[in-house]
Amino acid sequence: MHCSSFARLTAAALALHSATASAETIDVDLRGAIERAHRAAPAAIAARGRIREARAGVTGAEVTFTTNPEIEGGAGPRFSGARPIDADVRIEQELEPWRRSPRRQLAHAEVAKATADAEVELRELDLEVSLAFYEALYADREVSLVQHAADLAQRGATIAERRRQSGEITDLDANLAKAAVGRARSAVESEAAERAVAIGRLAALIGAGAGDALSLRGDLEPPPVPAATDPATRADVRALDREGETAMAEAARADANGKPNIGIWLGYQREDTASIVLAGLRLSLPIWNRAEGERAAAAAKERRVRESREAIVHVASRQVADAIAAYQAAERSFAMFDRDVVPVLDDSEKLLDKTLDAGQIAISDYLFARQELLNGRREQLDRALALAKAAVAARYAMGVAP
Repeated sequence: MHCSSFARLTAAALALHSATASAETIDVDLRGAIERAHRAAPAAIAARGRIREARAGVTGAEVTFTTNPEIEGGAGPRFSGARPIDADVRIEQELEPWRRSPRRQLAHAEVAKATADAEVELRELDLEVSLAFYEALYADREVSLVQHAADLAQRGATIAERRRQSGEITDLDANLAKAAVGRARSAVESEAAERAVAIGRLAALIGAGAGDALSLRGDLEPPPVPAATDPATRADVRALDREGETAMAEAARADANGKPNIGIWLGYQREDTASIVLAGLRLSLPIWNRAEGERAAAAAKERRVRESREAIVHVASRQVADAIAAYQAAERSFAMFDRDVVPVLDDSEKLLDKTLDAGQIAISDYLFARQELLNGRREQLDRALALAKAAVAARYAMGVAP
Protein backbone atom coordinates (compact mmCIF):
# COMPACT_ATOMS: atom_id res chain seq x y z
CA MET A 1 0.00 0.00 0.00
CA HIS A 2 1.28 3.44 -0.90
CA CYS A 3 2.17 5.81 1.95
CA SER A 4 -0.39 8.36 0.78
CA SER A 5 -3.19 5.75 0.75
CA PHE A 6 -2.23 4.56 4.20
CA ALA A 7 -2.25 8.14 5.47
CA ARG A 8 -5.72 8.74 4.05
CA LEU A 9 -7.08 5.57 5.65
CA THR A 10 -5.51 6.51 8.99
CA ALA A 11 -7.02 9.98 8.85
CA ALA A 12 -10.45 8.58 7.99
CA ALA A 13 -10.26 6.10 10.88
CA LEU A 14 -9.28 8.85 13.30
CA ALA A 15 -12.08 11.09 12.06
CA LEU A 16 -14.61 8.27 12.44
CA HIS A 17 -13.36 7.52 15.95
CA SER A 18 -13.52 11.21 16.86
CA ALA A 19 -17.08 11.56 15.56
CA THR A 20 -18.16 8.42 17.43
CA ALA A 21 -16.52 9.59 20.63
CA SER A 22 -18.10 13.03 20.47
CA ALA A 23 -21.61 11.74 19.73
CA GLU A 24 -24.00 11.33 22.62
CA THR A 25 -27.56 10.34 23.36
CA ILE A 26 -29.51 13.38 24.52
CA ASP A 27 -32.39 12.43 26.76
CA VAL A 28 -34.80 15.38 26.93
CA ASP A 29 -38.31 16.27 27.94
CA LEU A 30 -40.03 19.53 26.96
CA ARG A 31 -38.49 21.51 29.82
CA GLY A 32 -35.04 20.14 29.10
CA ALA A 33 -35.38 20.94 25.39
CA ILE A 34 -36.31 24.55 26.17
CA GLU A 35 -33.42 24.93 28.61
CA ARG A 36 -30.95 23.58 26.05
CA ALA A 37 -32.37 25.91 23.39
CA HIS A 38 -31.93 28.89 25.73
CA ARG A 39 -28.25 27.97 25.97
CA ALA A 40 -27.49 26.93 22.39
CA ALA A 41 -30.00 28.44 19.94
CA PRO A 42 -28.55 31.22 17.72
CA ALA A 43 -31.44 33.56 18.60
CA ALA A 44 -30.80 33.14 22.33
CA ILE A 45 -27.05 33.65 21.92
CA ALA A 46 -27.62 36.79 19.85
CA ALA A 47 -30.07 38.15 22.44
CA ARG A 48 -27.54 37.69 25.23
CA GLY A 49 -24.93 39.38 23.07
CA ARG A 50 -27.15 42.42 22.60
CA ILE A 51 -27.57 42.69 26.38
CA ARG A 52 -23.79 42.67 26.79
CA GLU A 53 -23.49 45.35 24.14
CA ALA A 54 -26.02 47.51 25.98
CA ARG A 55 -24.14 47.02 29.25
CA ALA A 56 -20.97 48.11 27.51
CA GLY A 57 -22.82 51.32 26.69
CA VAL A 58 -23.38 51.86 30.42
CA THR A 59 -19.62 51.62 30.94
CA GLY A 60 -19.14 54.42 28.44
CA ALA A 61 -21.93 56.51 29.95
CA GLU A 62 -20.52 56.27 33.47
CA VAL A 63 -17.30 58.14 32.64
CA THR A 64 -17.03 61.58 34.20
CA PHE A 65 -16.50 63.41 30.90
CA THR A 66 -17.21 62.16 27.37
CA THR A 67 -14.64 64.57 25.90
CA ASN A 68 -10.96 64.63 26.75
CA PRO A 69 -9.05 67.78 27.69
CA GLU A 70 -7.65 69.70 24.75
CA ILE A 71 -4.26 71.36 24.83
CA GLU A 72 -3.41 74.16 22.43
CA GLY A 73 -0.13 76.00 22.26
CA GLY A 74 2.13 78.06 20.10
CA ALA A 75 5.40 79.99 20.23
CA GLY A 76 7.34 82.41 18.05
CA PRO A 77 9.88 85.22 18.08
CA ARG A 78 9.20 88.95 18.10
CA PHE A 79 10.75 90.84 15.26
CA SER A 80 12.60 93.31 17.43
CA GLY A 81 16.17 93.85 18.34
CA ALA A 82 16.35 91.37 21.23
CA ARG A 83 14.03 88.91 19.46
CA PRO A 84 12.38 87.53 22.63
CA ILE A 85 10.24 84.38 22.32
CA ASP A 86 6.50 84.71 22.99
CA ALA A 87 4.55 81.56 23.98
CA ASP A 88 0.88 80.69 24.53
CA VAL A 89 -0.35 77.38 26.02
CA ARG A 90 -3.95 76.53 26.95
CA ILE A 91 -5.71 73.43 28.33
CA GLU A 92 -9.50 73.24 28.09
CA GLN A 93 -12.13 70.83 29.40
CA GLU A 94 -15.89 70.69 28.76
CA LEU A 95 -17.78 70.13 32.02
CA GLU A 96 -21.15 68.80 30.74
CA PRO A 97 -22.89 69.77 34.00
CA TRP A 98 -26.45 68.76 33.03
CA ARG A 99 -25.76 66.14 30.36
CA ARG A 100 -24.18 63.45 32.51
CA SER A 101 -27.34 62.26 34.27
CA PRO A 102 -29.51 61.98 31.10
CA ARG A 103 -26.70 60.12 29.37
CA ARG A 104 -26.52 57.54 32.15
CA GLN A 105 -30.29 57.30 32.35
CA LEU A 106 -30.47 56.50 28.63
CA ALA A 107 -27.72 53.87 28.87
CA HIS A 108 -29.50 52.05 31.69
CA ALA A 109 -32.82 52.31 29.80
CA GLU A 110 -31.18 50.68 26.77
CA VAL A 111 -29.97 47.79 28.95
CA ALA A 112 -33.52 47.30 30.23
CA LYS A 113 -34.84 47.40 26.66
CA ALA A 114 -32.25 44.88 25.45
CA THR A 115 -33.21 42.58 28.33
CA ALA A 116 -36.90 42.90 27.50
CA ASP A 117 -36.19 42.28 23.80
CA ALA A 118 -34.28 39.15 24.80
CA GLU A 119 -37.35 37.93 26.67
CA VAL A 120 -39.39 38.40 23.49
CA GLU A 121 -36.80 36.40 21.54
CA LEU A 122 -36.90 33.62 24.13
CA ARG A 123 -40.70 33.64 24.08
CA GLU A 124 -40.65 33.08 20.32
CA LEU A 125 -38.01 30.40 20.79
CA ASP A 126 -40.10 28.66 23.47
CA LEU A 127 -43.01 28.52 21.03
CA GLU A 128 -40.86 27.07 18.27
CA VAL A 129 -39.19 24.50 20.52
CA SER A 130 -42.48 23.43 22.11
CA LEU A 131 -44.14 22.83 18.75
CA ALA A 132 -41.05 21.04 17.43
CA PHE A 133 -40.89 18.85 20.54
CA TYR A 134 -44.52 17.75 20.29
CA GLU A 135 -44.24 17.15 16.56
CA ALA A 136 -41.13 15.02 17.15
CA LEU A 137 -42.91 13.14 19.93
CA TYR A 138 -45.88 12.60 17.60
CA ALA A 139 -43.57 11.26 14.89
CA ASP A 140 -41.98 8.96 17.46
CA ARG A 141 -45.38 7.55 18.43
CA GLU A 142 -46.39 7.28 14.77
CA VAL A 143 -43.38 5.08 14.02
CA SER A 144 -44.32 2.80 16.91
CA LEU A 145 -47.90 2.68 15.65
CA VAL A 146 -47.06 1.68 12.09
CA GLN A 147 -44.50 -0.82 13.36
CA HIS A 148 -47.25 -2.43 15.42
CA ALA A 149 -49.49 -2.42 12.33
CA ALA A 150 -46.72 -4.07 10.33
CA ASP A 151 -46.41 -6.81 12.97
CA LEU A 152 -50.16 -7.42 12.75
CA ALA A 153 -49.96 -7.54 8.97
CA GLN A 154 -47.15 -10.10 9.13
CA ARG A 155 -49.14 -12.23 11.55
CA GLY A 156 -52.16 -12.04 9.26
CA ALA A 157 -50.06 -13.02 6.25
CA THR A 158 -48.63 -16.01 8.11
CA ILE A 159 -52.09 -17.23 9.07
CA ALA A 160 -53.38 -16.53 5.55
CA GLU A 161 -50.62 -18.67 4.04
CA ARG A 162 -51.42 -21.53 6.42
CA ARG A 163 -55.13 -21.31 5.53
CA ARG A 164 -54.30 -21.18 1.83
CA GLN A 165 -52.26 -24.34 2.10
CA SER A 166 -55.15 -26.05 3.86
CA GLY A 167 -57.51 -24.90 1.09
CA GLU A 168 -59.59 -22.59 3.27
CA ILE A 169 -58.87 -19.44 1.23
CA THR A 170 -57.85 -18.63 -2.32
CA ASP A 171 -54.46 -17.56 -3.65
CA LEU A 172 -55.90 -14.07 -4.15
CA ASP A 173 -56.68 -13.72 -0.46
CA ALA A 174 -53.15 -14.86 0.46
CA ASN A 175 -51.65 -12.40 -2.03
CA LEU A 176 -53.69 -9.54 -0.55
CA ALA A 177 -52.31 -10.43 2.86
CA LYS A 178 -48.75 -10.45 1.49
CA ALA A 179 -49.30 -7.09 -0.20
CA ALA A 180 -50.56 -5.69 3.11
CA VAL A 181 -47.26 -6.72 4.72
CA GLY A 182 -45.25 -4.92 2.05
CA ARG A 183 -47.37 -1.79 2.37
CA ALA A 184 -47.06 -1.85 6.15
CA ARG A 185 -43.27 -2.21 6.03
CA SER A 186 -43.07 0.62 3.51
CA ALA A 187 -45.20 2.75 5.82
CA VAL A 188 -42.71 2.09 8.64
CA GLU A 189 -39.87 3.47 6.52
CA SER A 190 -41.97 6.43 5.42
CA GLU A 191 -42.83 7.34 9.00
CA ALA A 192 -39.19 6.86 9.99
CA ALA A 193 -38.28 9.47 7.39
CA GLU A 194 -40.90 11.85 8.81
CA ARG A 195 -39.52 11.21 12.28
CA ALA A 196 -35.98 12.01 11.11
CA VAL A 197 -37.19 15.36 9.78
CA ALA A 198 -39.07 16.19 13.00
CA ILE A 199 -36.18 15.10 15.22
CA GLY A 200 -33.76 17.07 13.07
CA ARG A 201 -35.83 20.23 13.44
CA LEU A 202 -35.81 19.86 17.22
CA ALA A 203 -32.12 18.92 17.33
CA ALA A 204 -31.15 22.08 15.46
CA LEU A 205 -33.06 24.22 17.96
CA ILE A 206 -31.47 22.67 21.04
CA GLY A 207 -27.91 22.63 19.70
CA ALA A 208 -27.47 18.89 19.22
CA GLY A 209 -24.40 17.74 17.32
CA ALA A 210 -24.37 15.97 13.98
CA GLY A 211 -23.88 12.53 15.53
CA ASP A 212 -26.08 13.01 18.58
CA ALA A 213 -29.21 10.91 19.04
CA LEU A 214 -32.32 12.34 20.69
CA SER A 215 -34.38 10.31 23.13
CA LEU A 216 -37.67 12.01 23.94
CA ARG A 217 -39.41 11.73 27.30
CA GLY A 218 -42.95 12.72 28.09
CA ASP A 219 -46.29 12.32 26.36
CA LEU A 220 -48.48 14.31 24.03
CA GLU A 221 -50.99 15.24 26.71
CA PRO A 222 -49.86 18.66 28.01
CA PRO A 223 -50.36 20.03 31.52
CA PRO A 224 -53.54 22.09 32.01
CA VAL A 225 -53.50 25.66 30.78
CA PRO A 226 -53.73 28.21 33.62
CA ALA A 227 -56.42 30.86 33.87
CA ALA A 228 -56.13 33.86 31.59
CA THR A 229 -53.63 36.50 32.68
CA ASP A 230 -53.39 40.23 32.09
CA PRO A 231 -52.11 40.76 28.50
CA ALA A 232 -50.01 43.66 29.81
CA THR A 233 -47.69 41.10 31.43
CA ARG A 234 -46.69 39.59 28.08
CA ALA A 235 -43.05 39.92 27.06
CA ASP A 236 -43.83 41.93 23.92
CA VAL A 237 -45.85 44.45 25.93
CA ARG A 238 -43.11 44.73 28.54
CA ALA A 239 -40.60 45.30 25.76
CA LEU A 240 -42.68 48.24 24.54
CA ASP A 241 -42.78 49.60 28.09
CA ARG A 242 -38.98 49.50 28.20
CA GLU A 243 -38.80 51.14 24.77
CA GLY A 244 -41.09 53.89 26.07
CA GLU A 245 -38.66 54.46 28.94
CA THR A 246 -35.86 54.69 26.39
CA ALA A 247 -37.82 57.32 24.46
CA MET A 248 -38.28 59.36 27.64
CA ALA A 249 -34.55 59.10 28.37
CA GLU A 250 -33.80 60.26 24.83
CA ALA A 251 -36.12 63.24 25.36
CA ALA A 252 -34.25 64.12 28.57
CA ARG A 253 -30.95 63.90 26.72
CA ALA A 254 -32.31 66.14 23.97
CA ASP A 255 -33.34 68.73 26.57
CA ALA A 256 -29.83 68.61 28.04
CA ASN A 257 -28.23 68.93 24.61
CA GLY A 258 -30.34 72.02 23.96
CA LYS A 259 -28.84 73.85 26.93
CA PRO A 260 -25.58 75.82 26.84
CA ASN A 261 -22.45 73.78 27.31
CA ILE A 262 -19.84 74.99 29.76
CA GLY A 263 -16.11 74.56 29.54
CA ILE A 264 -13.19 75.84 31.60
CA TRP A 265 -9.71 76.58 30.49
CA LEU A 266 -6.36 77.39 32.02
CA GLY A 267 -3.62 79.12 30.04
CA TYR A 268 -0.07 80.35 30.26
CA GLN A 269 1.34 83.17 28.18
CA ARG A 270 4.78 84.63 27.92
CA GLU A 271 5.09 88.06 26.36
CA ASP A 272 8.55 89.48 26.03
CA THR A 273 9.94 88.80 29.48
CA ALA A 274 6.57 88.68 31.30
CA SER A 275 4.82 85.40 32.31
CA ILE A 276 1.01 85.47 32.49
CA VAL A 277 -1.34 82.81 33.89
CA LEU A 278 -4.96 82.96 32.73
CA ALA A 279 -8.14 81.06 33.52
CA GLY A 280 -11.50 81.38 31.89
CA LEU A 281 -14.97 80.02 31.20
CA ARG A 282 -16.34 79.02 27.82
CA LEU A 283 -20.09 79.00 27.24
CA SER A 284 -21.81 77.79 24.07
CA LEU A 285 -24.86 79.69 22.87
CA PRO A 286 -27.64 77.38 21.58
CA ILE A 287 -29.07 79.87 19.12
CA TRP A 288 -29.22 77.99 15.83
CA ASN A 289 -29.44 74.42 17.15
CA ARG A 290 -31.41 73.75 20.31
CA ALA A 291 -31.71 69.98 19.67
CA GLU A 292 -35.13 70.48 18.08
CA GLY A 293 -34.58 67.44 15.87
CA GLU A 294 -33.67 65.20 18.79
CA ARG A 295 -36.70 66.40 20.75
CA ALA A 296 -39.02 65.77 17.81
CA ALA A 297 -37.57 62.28 17.23
CA ALA A 298 -37.95 61.37 20.92
CA ALA A 299 -41.54 62.65 20.99
CA ALA A 300 -42.43 60.73 17.83
CA LYS A 301 -40.87 57.55 19.25
CA GLU A 302 -42.74 57.94 22.51
CA ARG A 303 -46.03 58.38 20.67
CA ARG A 304 -45.35 55.41 18.41
CA VAL A 305 -44.56 53.20 21.40
CA ARG A 306 -47.67 54.33 23.29
CA GLU A 307 -50.00 53.71 20.35
CA SER A 308 -48.35 50.36 19.54
CA ARG A 309 -48.72 49.24 23.13
CA GLU A 310 -52.42 50.09 23.17
CA ALA A 311 -52.94 48.19 19.91
CA ILE A 312 -51.00 45.13 21.06
CA VAL A 313 -52.85 44.93 24.38
CA HIS A 314 -56.16 45.17 22.51
CA VAL A 315 -55.17 42.45 20.04
CA ALA A 316 -53.65 40.30 22.80
CA SER A 317 -56.96 40.21 24.67
CA ARG A 318 -58.64 38.71 21.60
CA GLN A 319 -55.74 36.33 20.97
CA VAL A 320 -55.95 35.00 24.52
CA ALA A 321 -59.72 34.50 24.30
CA ASP A 322 -59.48 32.69 20.96
CA ALA A 323 -56.53 30.56 22.06
CA ILE A 324 -58.31 29.46 25.24
CA ALA A 325 -61.47 28.64 23.27
CA ALA A 326 -59.44 26.55 20.80
CA TYR A 327 -57.67 24.76 23.66
CA GLN A 328 -60.94 23.97 25.44
CA ALA A 329 -62.44 22.59 22.22
CA ALA A 330 -59.36 20.45 21.60
CA GLU A 331 -59.49 19.25 25.20
CA ARG A 332 -63.14 18.21 24.84
CA SER A 333 -62.38 16.45 21.57
CA PHE A 334 -59.50 14.53 23.09
CA ALA A 335 -61.50 13.60 26.19
CA MET A 336 -64.45 12.33 24.15
CA PHE A 337 -62.20 10.28 21.88
CA ASP A 338 -60.37 8.85 24.86
CA ARG A 339 -63.65 7.99 26.59
CA ASP A 340 -65.79 6.78 23.70
CA VAL A 341 -63.38 5.45 21.07
CA VAL A 342 -60.18 4.19 22.67
CA PRO A 343 -61.84 1.43 24.76
CA VAL A 344 -63.65 0.23 21.64
CA LEU A 345 -60.38 0.17 19.70
CA ASP A 346 -58.71 -1.83 22.46
CA ASP A 347 -61.56 -4.35 22.57
CA SER A 348 -61.77 -4.60 18.78
CA GLU A 349 -58.07 -5.32 18.48
CA LYS A 350 -58.41 -8.22 20.92
CA LEU A 351 -61.48 -9.57 19.08
CA LEU A 352 -59.74 -9.29 15.72
CA ASP A 353 -56.82 -11.27 17.06
CA LYS A 354 -59.08 -14.02 18.34
CA THR A 355 -61.20 -14.29 15.19
CA LEU A 356 -58.09 -14.43 13.04
CA ASP A 357 -56.65 -17.29 15.09
CA ALA A 358 -59.94 -19.15 14.97
CA GLY A 359 -60.32 -18.64 11.21
CA GLN A 360 -63.68 -16.95 11.74
CA ILE A 361 -62.98 -13.93 9.54
CA ALA A 362 -62.25 -13.58 5.85
CA ILE A 363 -58.83 -12.20 4.94
CA SER A 364 -60.38 -9.25 3.12
CA ASP A 365 -62.47 -8.43 6.19
CA TYR A 366 -59.43 -8.80 8.40
CA LEU A 367 -57.39 -6.40 6.24
CA PHE A 368 -60.22 -3.89 6.27
CA ALA A 369 -60.65 -4.14 10.04
CA ARG A 370 -56.90 -3.85 10.61
CA GLN A 371 -56.79 -0.67 8.53
CA GLU A 372 -59.73 0.79 10.44
CA LEU A 373 -58.00 0.08 13.73
CA LEU A 374 -54.84 1.75 12.42
CA ASN A 375 -56.86 4.77 11.32
CA GLY A 376 -58.46 4.96 14.75
CA ARG A 377 -55.10 4.85 16.52
CA ARG A 378 -53.76 7.50 14.19
CA GLU A 379 -56.77 9.70 14.94
CA GLN A 380 -56.01 9.26 18.63
CA LEU A 381 -52.50 10.56 18.04
CA ASP A 382 -53.87 13.42 15.94
CA ARG A 383 -56.24 14.47 18.74
CA ALA A 384 -53.39 14.37 21.25
CA LEU A 385 -51.12 16.45 19.01
CA ALA A 386 -53.90 18.98 18.36
CA LEU A 387 -54.45 19.33 22.12
CA ALA A 388 -50.72 19.78 22.77
CA LYS A 389 -50.42 22.44 20.07
CA ALA A 390 -53.53 24.23 21.33
CA ALA A 391 -52.07 24.29 24.84
CA VAL A 392 -48.78 25.71 23.54
CA ALA A 393 -50.63 28.39 21.55
CA ALA A 394 -52.76 29.35 24.57
CA ARG A 395 -49.72 29.67 26.84
CA TYR A 396 -47.92 31.68 24.19
CA ALA A 397 -50.88 34.05 23.80
CA MET A 398 -51.08 34.52 27.56
CA GLY A 399 -47.34 35.01 27.87
CA VAL A 400 -46.80 32.19 30.36
CA ALA A 401 -44.09 29.54 30.25
CA PRO A 402 -44.79 26.37 28.21
